[in-house]
Amino acid sequence: MVGRHRTRHRFARLMLATGCVLAVQLTGGDAHADDGPTGSPYRLKWSYDSALVALGAAGTMTAVLGHPKPTCHPSCEPPEAMLGIDSASIGNYSPRAHRLASLAVFGLVLAPIVINAADTRFHGWAEDTFVMLESVLLAQAITQVTKSAVGRTAPFVYNPRAAPEDIDSADAFRSFISGHSSTAFAAATSYSVTFWKRHPRSPWRFVVLGVGHALATGIALLKIEAGYHYATDVTAGALVGSAMGLLVPTLHSEW
Repeated sequence: MVGRHRTRHRFARLMLATGCVLAVQLTGGDAHADDGPTGSPYRLKWSYDSALVALGAAGTMTAVLGHPKPTCHPSCEPPEAMLGIDSASIGNYSPRAHRLASLAVFGLVLAPIVINAADTRFHGWAEDTFVMLESVLLAQAITQVTKSAVGRTAPFVYNPRAAPEDIDSADAFRSFISGHSSTAFAAATSYSVTFWKRHPRSPWRFVVLGVGHALATGIALLKIEAGYHYATDVTAGALVGSAMGLLVPTLHSEW
């Protein structure tokens, strides 16, 4: 168990370090000499962008609704029927992994915005940023609505060493789907699409795609280790985030 936790922490640190190296390389002058800064590949249409933002904000606000605690609280037992891939997470609990995942997901949302500013020299940067953040917002809206509707008990609830304040938190009973995972994959995918459209001939587009999604995967693994999610929670989050990260840029593109 300890060895597995150390492996996940090493993987997360490796991914974060790789991301930092990538950021330095991409902001260098020779990273994509094939094509210089141009305008944004996206066109905003306020007639429906305002509606999408309003819809995303409304969906995200359902997080404040929470979910009723089950009648077994605070002495719940794991369900008897559970997928093997999920049962392996029962009882996981690591506040450290939870904090690291929260820090990493914030960095994964912020880093593409900063890197894109240096890459584009602010040519069309505002439009790019809007589209990437809209992808994250809509992914969060779907996530929070699903969390409140499903009300799945998190793995750490079954750990007797879990802190009382964590067991009493809203996160304890809103495990499906993972918000960290959906946010991370929405950020990684939307920036990958953006970079690809700005630099369609650059070999770095494959690096951006691979490293971004490796970082997102590392965040998802940390949330499993933290005991806040099952494997199916983070998988569903990855699917939702990737879908929004692809769909929103596509809706704003002029192919």
